[in-house]
Amino acid sequence: MVIAILSILLICVAFSFFEEKMMRKDVLAIIVMIGIAMVFIAGTRGPYDTPDSDNYETNYYNVSNTDDDYREPSFVYISYYLNMMGFSVSALFFAYALLSIPIRLAAIYKLSNLPILTLGIYISYFYQLHDLMQIRCAVASALFLFAIYYRAATKWWKFVLCILVGSIFHYSAVAGFVILFFSNKGLKKWQRIILSVVIPLGVLFYFSGFDYSYLVPDELGGDRLAVYRDLKDKGAEDVLSWVFYKNPIFLLNVALYYVCLIFYDVLYNDYKYVSIMLKILAFAFICMFTLSDLSAVLASRLYEYFAIVSVFLWTAVLYAFRPLNYAKILINSIVAVQCLANIFVYTLGWYKNHIK
Repeated sequence: MVIAILSILLICVAFSFFEEKMMRKDVLAIIVMIGIAMVFIAGTRGPYDTPDSDNYETNYYNVSNTDDDYREPSFVYISYYLNMMGFSVSALFFAYALLSIPIRLAAIYKLSNLPILTLGIYISYFYQLHDLMQIRCAVASALFLFAIYYRAATKWWKFVLCILVGSIFHYSAVAGFVILFFSNKGLKKWQRIILSVVIPLGVLFYFSGFDYSYLVPDELGGDRLAVYRDLKDKGAEDVLSWVFYKNPIFLLNVALYYVCLIFYDVLYNDYKYVSIMLKILAFAFICMFTLSDLSAVLASRLYEYFAIVSVFLWTAVLYAFRPLNYAKILINSIVAVQCLANIFVYTLGWYKNHIK
């Protein structure tokens, strides 16, 4: 599996250096072929090939005993019918891969000027995190990308439909409704100033230790926040979360965010979605800083759900540098290091299980 992931990443890196010279239909053909490989990699892995997959196996075979309030309806029904037909847990992985990956690739094709490069950036991190681990969130985040596309185009009912369907696969997708307030119009100077202070203010809020969840009424989600708070108090989430200032990928996204703000005028001329993508990434940072004291797990899950837009900003930031091929060397180098790091953190989870 590791060799397969590195192989499709290398294909993306190779084609990324001249994809702007290729016909759009050829770019699409390459994306489709890579997508097929991504589905088979994600769909044919075993329950111990990646961290957390064994938990899916347990829940899959005990679906009749699953608390409907604990798992989303999609997981319950998909697991139930696959079980009823006698399929193993591999069928569950394949079903989710068939749902999430084609939707995501279609969204990347629509939202990126250089979709092959963007796909390589996605494979280096989020493919391993979502499609190989958090498979419920994988479908929700794929639909979220389409929600961004429809929000930017002000196609409201399609935007709402994407968020609602996504919430069937992962409850956190409901938070995606916040981008209803994020337009894709050019950022004014005062808006850029506000975006630039989001992170410093967020860091101050984080270290203040203030937990505002107690102020949220139960009918507005306070009861669910209380569940996360209880898990944290019991220490149940300690092994599942990470501290943002110790995470190099988070820090890379902070650097990316400020580079995009500094070169905003240049990027705005070349990438039409840069405004809404920056707002969404800013909100991802807000989730991390303001929710961490309540639950590091909830904070990181929501951060990762919104920070999916970073794959497009990593592509867009190319236009701040000339010539483009030199910028591509830099971005692809970062992508390669990021991919290798994540392989050791996520994809090689099987190794820990097999050396015991």
